[in-house]
Amino acid sequence: HCKTKPVYIQNGYAHDFCGKYCAAAFRNGERPLNSRSPSRTSNRPAYKDICKLAGCNEPGYIGPDGIASQWCSQRHRRQAVLNGKAEACLFCKRMPKNLVNGKQSDWCSQRCGQEAINSAPIILPIGEKHTAFENVSSQFKIQWKHSIQVPQVVKIWKLIGDKDVIARFSRYKLTTGRRIGSESGNSRRRWHGTARACILGDNDDETQFCQSPDCFLCSIIQSSFDKAQFLQSTNFGRFGHGIYTSATSSKADAYVRQVQPSPYKAMLLNEVIMGNPIKLTTKDEDLTKPPDGYDSVVGEPGDELNYDESIDKGNPTGYNIGIKVLTRNYVPKGTRVSHGIDDQSS
Repeated sequence: HCKTKPVYIQNGYAHDFCGKYCAAAFRNGERPLNSRSPSRTSNRPAYKDICKLAGCNEPGYIGPDGIASQWCSQRHRRQAVLNGKAEACLFCKRMPKNLVNGKQSDWCSQRCGQEAINSAPIILPIGEKHTAFENVSSQFKIQWKHSIQVPQVVKIWKLIGDKDVIARFSRYKLTTGRRIGSESGNSRRRWHGTARACILGDNDDETQFCQSPDCFLCSIIQSSFDKAQFLQSTNFGRFGHGIYTSATSSKADAYVRQVQPSPYKAMLLNEVIMGNPIKLTTKDEDLTKPPDGYDSVVGEPGDELNYDESIDKGNPTGYNIGIKVLTRNYVPKGTRVSHGIDDQSS
């Protein structure tokens, strides 16, 4: 709201405001204290619209905090979800997602958001009609660069890892952003393919993490990346030891390995804090860390690289494991299709 102070982080949950005063100012429709003129304050609600449920002309409910709802009552909020006119909260699945600063949240309330974090690690299905499903599916297709046909996106899951991991990520994003002068810390969404030894997420009942030492997917979701596992899932790294991700979905797909039989392949879409990256076009397998002044390494297409890759040489703090995507290859009648990639050169 004030756009000058970082948001408050509590038990791994990033609040929408820096503190109580900023939150109160937003609820009352006022400007933040640091930008407010003494003679020009307002006690108006954030907005006043009629109920969004079709056929209802009642005004939106205005709560004691001064914020007007998009619906006139709790009953109409629930009805909007039942009618398919509003996306349901990913946690309670009953109430519509809330709007925070004009942007749709994953939750209907701060309470649901906090309960989701308290329940972590957890995976939550994203419905096919949700905007997030469409956005992620579209990103997967657009960023598929290899020659074989892009697989069909079947299921997408919201992933919430350990709250301590989330808290460390939020702090790293904040400090990196301050240092490089970018609020996001130069945050990018990047794909990662790894081994799965179970069928987590194959259907809505498969939500329990397995404990197999061969299932890097479950391990990553629960406790983020472990560089020690790096060489177990790939034969080499062109830029040495590190955590590899890519903006090219088909490149990440080349490293997906399904141990237990499943019709699906699982891939991760992560928020990666790049900070100040150094861009390289030639390999350096002996690289142990970025040069001084840099936070990460980006391999760009060139003589030795066909597709991009991003490498974090430090610790896994700069990764937020946010989305799991399940895909299924298109299999035309009478055609035998490999589950691999026809060109695995990177």
